[in-house]
Amino acid sequence: MRPTDIQRLFEPPSTPYPGQNGVPPVIISELTPVEKAQRIASLQQVLLAVQQYWISGSASMDIAAEALGDGSRDASWRIPIGESGLLDFFLGILAVDGLRQSLKIHTLRLIGNSCADEDDNRARVVAGNHLGRIVTLLGDDSILAFVIPVLYNICVDYEPAQLQASQAHLSRALISIVSGPRLVQCRAFLNIICKILGLLISQEPEVSLADPATPAILLQLATNPENALDIEEFSVLVSVALTYLTYESFQEELIRQNSVQALLTAFSDSYTKYDVAQMDPEDAADFKALGNRFMNIIADVVSLPLFETQYPLNSVVVQVLQSWVSNTYTNLNLKTAGCIALGNLARSDQSSTYFVHDVKIHTPLIQLLSKPYASLYLSPDAGSDDIPPSSQLIYSVLSFLKNLAIPAVNKPILGTLLDPPANILPRLWTSTDTQPQVQFAAVSLSRLLIVNCPANVRRICSPLSPDPASPAHDRSNLHVLISLFKRTDAENTKTEAARAIAAVCRVLHTSSDSEEVLPEDWEPGEDTSAYSGSIPTNNSGFSSSEPSPNPPSIPITLSVERDDSTASSVSPLPDSSALLRRARFHAAHMDMSDCFTYLMTQTRFPVLRSEMWFVSAVLSRSTDGAHLIMRALQPFESCRALVEAVSGRDLVEGHRLPGGASILSEDELLTMTDATGAPVSLPATTEPRKSMDTVGAITAETPSSSSGANIDGLGLEPQQVDPAQVASMARIDRENGLVLIAEIMKSYAHFLPPFRRGVFEQLLQTGGALVVSARSEMGMGMIAM
Repeated sequence: MRPTDIQRLFEPPSTPYPGQNGVPPVIISELTPVEKAQRIASLQQVLLAVQQYWISGSASMDIAAEALGDGSRDASWRIPIGESGLLDFFLGILAVDGLRQSLKIHTLRLIGNSCADEDDNRARVVAGNHLGRIVTLLGDDSILAFVIPVLYNICVDYEPAQLQASQAHLSRALISIVSGPRLVQCRAFLNIICKILGLLISQEPEVSLADPATPAILLQLATNPENALDIEEFSVLVSVALTYLTYESFQEELIRQNSVQALLTAFSDSYTKYDVAQMDPEDAADFKALGNRFMNIIADVVSLPLFETQYPLNSVVVQVLQSWVSNTYTNLNLKTAGCIALGNLARSDQSSTYFVHDVKIHTPLIQLLSKPYASLYLSPDAGSDDIPPSSQLIYSVLSFLKNLAIPAVNKPILGTLLDPPANILPRLWTSTDTQPQVQFAAVSLSRLLIVNCPANVRRICSPLSPDPASPAHDRSNLHVLISLFKRTDAENTKTEAARAIAAVCRVLHTSSDSEEVLPEDWEPGEDTSAYSGSIPTNNSGFSSSEPSPNPPSIPITLSVERDDSTASSVSPLPDSSALLRRARFHAAHMDMSDCFTYLMTQTRFPVLRSEMWFVSAVLSRSTDGAHLIMRALQPFESCRALVEAVSGRDLVEGHRLPGGASILSEDELLTMTDATGAPVSLPATTEPRKSMDTVGAITAETPSSSSGANIDGLGLEPQQVDPAQVASMARIDRENGLVLIAEIMKSYAHFLPPFRRGVFEQLLQTGGALVVSARSEMGMGMIAM
């Protein structure tokens, strides 16, 4: 068979053949078995001819290869070329050194065309392990324009080929080309190169086989002004770079290569240099999606420990991020990315303090949140140059501020977010019901600002109006937070609101200068009772289905707290003015008890329940605080939770809880022994408990049970739980619960229905015995060591 016969084999018939002269091409499935067999038989004759040409070294070999390369462009001939053996033959000669240039080019054309959209032929390439040889041909600049498309046709949509190409270090060969002067030889194929790299990184071995500097090189290529990329080239370059950067090893190398600046520049260029309107709709959607990918990668890179080593807080890269956050930068996407990245940098007290005190980064953040439309999602006034922020930006700002709010020295500075009349955070609480993530972030930030910060507690407790005649004078932003707690169905927001309210009460009862915590506006007037709250209650201060006993003989409004100390903060006895001020404040915010009940009864986070027992124990040691806690314990479920905390046994079921004790009968108490085997006995105290009125006079002894007096001998104090010490949580919960019950029984037993009073009395016996036993066991354990 002569070369001209091979050429005529692929010529169209007199009637236009499918695929010729505008007639749609057929696919292999449209050939009948007879037609397919005929083509294979014809090509087998061609194979015999080209084998003879090859053996004889005839120049006809080049003409035949060209004819086959042209014919393989017709999709209907590709499978017959493979099944006839022609593809395997030409794959074989490609491995021969010294192949003539023209024959090499036409051989590549035949291979590349035959593998286009044909997995059967791609499988033949992989089975013969030919990809490695094709990859080596990338070293020849004269045939780059053929080798690159061939590799793409073999690898696209065929994972076995991608895996073999990765193992043949194809990505390293391609990166070597684009990172040097050889790029000019294949500039037109830059998009295809990037698409090949995108295919390779999908294979697991590529992460360890690729050049670690791959994403750094691609980003530098994308941001080099000399390259003059169009939007499509830029898009594919950065897309592949970001795909490699999803792996930490490449992120770390990006830092070592000092190429984070290129990452930031590429992100900035995607918004400021290229016009997405130039792209078709599908590509435009992909280009817009790059923004979120950039943000995630930047956040991950900044979070790496290596980043802080390479880029100190005063480095140019960090300054670029700060510039994005500043008010002078109007691009909202860059602001969002800057907040996310800097928020990840502000994970230590040192960095958070630096950003607030040295950089004052909080100033533009607070200014952004202070705009009305930032919280209400309204458009700015007509003619304004301001751009309404997205919910993503607001969430990022709040998250950044949350990290900044952790150091104690930053809390008062950031507390302006709670200041009336701006009420930045309170406005966010009320205007973001349709944005639950933003609402949660706003409440969570508020809690962080309040924790152990009297100045910010004063802010949130300030009356909404300074005018005593205004109804808002008896309301504060704490009312707004309580209202949110009651109406929200989002569990995380509800929990954070309750925790924030508990944190307010903790500060009010532990601050060393309680006179400075509550504003003077809460000072009771001559005609105002300290307990003149708006919540209707019965004599006990809480609603109840159980019969309420008679009120105590000592008026609540005149009783002064006895001890307001905690394990973490010892405060002096406040004067009567501060007490009455706080009592009036509590009376106006009596619904805080609902938040306490919620924390006591939730079971998802044991640490939060433990924290609530600590706060309850602290509050129970003052008259106004005990009033709140008694309301919180009124619902059956909260009382049930207290029983479980102290005794380890469920009040209803009666079964023993994991690791817990039980509510023991008197006979069981008598048989309890400590670690030495000796019977457990509670220490007794003979000194009666006294209470004082506002002028310091001693009044009648307050009612108390003997078991409550015995608890005094244990020297229990409210203790805060360390979340890291899970093993000690049950013990501390029990002791805090005992402090709480003992305080209630000493001064407020009058208020308790008989059944509940009986339960509390038994809990004091059971819990006291368990404390003595546990302390004995701990002592024995220490001796054994």
